[in-house]
Amino acid sequence: MRKALFLLIVFVVFLSFPCFADKPGEAEPEEKLYQIAYLSPSFDISDAWERIWVAMQYRLDELGVNYDLITLATSSHVAHDEQLAQVESVIMRGVDYVMLGPTAFDACVPALKALKDAGVPTVVYNYTEAHEDPEAKAAVLQYIGFDHGVGGRMVGEWIVDHLDGKGKVAIIYGAPGPISDGRGGEAKKIMQKTNIEIVFEYYADFNRMKGYEATNDLLMAEPDIDVIYACSTTMALGAASAVAEIGKSDQIAIIGFGCTGEELDAICNGTMAASPLRMIDDSGVGIADAFYANMQGKEIPQIWSGPFIMVDNCEEGRKHYVAATRISKPVMGY
Repeated sequence: MRKALFLLIVFVVFLSFPCFADKPGEAEPEEKLYQIAYLSPSFDISDAWERIWVAMQYRLDELGVNYDLITLATSSHVAHDEQLAQVESVIMRGVDYVMLGPTAFDACVPALKALKDAGVPTVVYNYTEAHEDPEAKAAVLQYIGFDHGVGGRMVGEWIVDHLDGKGKVAIIYGAPGPISDGRGGEAKKIMQKTNIEIVFEYYADFNRMKGYEATNDLLMAEPDIDVIYACSTTMALGAASAVAEIGKSDQIAIIGFGCTGEELDAICNGTMAASPLRMIDDSGVGIADAFYANMQGKEIPQIWSGPFIMVDNCEEGRKHYVAATRISKPVMGY
């Protein structure tokens, strides 16, 4: 009887304590859902922007971040007003983070000021130097990319070696600004220390058709050109097409920038000579890591800059390309 009474008392006392288990039908507190905007200056420039997009999401998933992604791209690489309107639209939608691939370094300042005023931490992609404008700079969590000057100098040194310090070179730039200054301008400085002649310079707005047309004009004016350095994937592929049409791919070396899949294929089939390859997926991972660090309240360096590898050999290039696209290639298929 005493034993039964003891058990009854224990049972009553147990019921009198607060129950810490979930009540039936009571949901656990929801994990924060982050709204992230990915704004690129057109997906048509090269496959790099899509690879970054894939790698960023892969890393966010790996880190266990709960997020919705808004993806927008401008109609062209020079559609500055359109990009500003896109930034304003995602601010109105209450995004928590923005990845901004500017149409141009200076053109994105109004957008960055708007993001700063809205308190939206932003990663600026494709630039590895900070803006001088303090308000624009204040909006930026991190600048992520590959130093265009480093890549440009690498190309310049390759051309000097290829021509043994003498010959005729054409440079096809993208648009005026830091990207062209780095990729084309730094290569030009290297070549100007030799007997190489820069006989043709042109801005083709990172556009394949404009690169093709500029090369046709060049071939008419300078049929004995030795090297054409087109400072982006699309322009290089346009230049390579123009040279291939007149059967001079084995005489005129076409150099690109970025060594995307299409550029590597062109190197392998002989219509391009070389291109500096970027470890592109690493930069997409870097974007996700920057967002995650901020979510955790951690400080990060202002600049993230990835390495280049100069590719002028098909077999070696494919090995490096596999490493560079280890995340995006299984998703994209190439």
